[in-house]
Amino acid sequence: MNNNLLKGTRVYLSGPMDFVGSRIIEKFLGWRSILSPILKALEITVLDPWNKPEVKGHKNYGQEGIIHSKQEYEKDFWTNNETRARFETEFWETVHIDLRMVDLSDFLITFVPTNIYSVGTVHEVVTARLQLKPVLMISPPIKYEFFPEIHCLPEETKKILKFYGLKQNPKGIPSQWYGNIVGGHYLFDGFGFEDLQFKSPTFYQDLIHKIIENNKPQETNKEDYTLWKKVKDWVEHYKPLQQLKGSILDHIKFKNSEESLLRKELEAPNEKKRRYFWYNSPYKSMRPMLYQLFKIASGYIPPRLQVVSHLDENGDLQYNSIEVVDDSWLLMSHEDL
Repeated sequence: MNNNLLKGTRVYLSGPMDFVGSRIIEKFLGWRSILSPILKALEITVLDPWNKPEVKGHKNYGQEGIIHSKQEYEKDFWTNNETRARFETEFWETVHIDLRMVDLSDFLITFVPTNIYSVGTVHEVVTARLQLKPVLMISPPIKYEFFPEIHCLPEETKKILKFYGLKQNPKGIPSQWYGNIVGGHYLFDGFGFEDLQFKSPTFYQDLIHKIIENNKPQETNKEDYTLWKKVKDWVEHYKPLQQLKGSILDHIKFKNSEESLLRKELEAPNEKKRRYFWYNSPYKSMRPMLYQLFKIASGYIPPRLQVVSHLDENGDLQYNSIEVVDDSWLLMSHEDL
């Protein structure tokens, strides 16, 4: 079997869970569920906040349900100090275990759409970066055309919607704060599966092939083409990846009554019509995270571009960029410790 730099490492999957459209759909058909079989095929241990590990000596510690529990605070949240104190205390276990999983991870993959509010994601990303761990960040495009009910509105109405937080981000460019926190070389506009039907029975086979073929450079660019050939060869000979079959629906595992809850959600008209991951709107990622992950697994850690400044002879500030070794990937397999 080919060597795999990521074998035996741990990844934490960080992203919105609270203010999503449906926590049930997010858990079972969200990006974490789609991505996890690929990560496991790469022999990476997945730390998923939807499926928290059991804490020894503390039964059900920090476990989150897929049914929202905030309604119990609504009656007197702003008028009762005790309610707000309970609101804080009762979520501490979840915060604690999620940050502990960040501690245990070797790197993070995080999903940060600019239209979904999430505080925990920022907390986890900053914690990881303070520990000098690499964070692969996906920021997808946000367009009114993804939402037919909004897309058909008059332009004047769309302008007003911006003041209510419904703002387009067609290129998916994240906050520049994130650029400084995680580094521009770790920013991506998609996973690489956004233009594939994720419920298709051949989804994973199609995805692995497509990730490679969609990133094929021109043969005239010899350096990039040689690297691509190496990655392609590695993927084609890495058995666990080639053995990955089926759709996301074939890899779901349920607890208790979760299956019936998902079946009910799947009967909703919008979910019945959904074929594609991101608001049922296919798009081709210009910089897919999965290709970067395959490159690293195959043995190539891409250098990062560092911008340095200096004063020219006139005293004006000038900028130059140089490639430097990316030493964030201090990967040590837990099997070897």
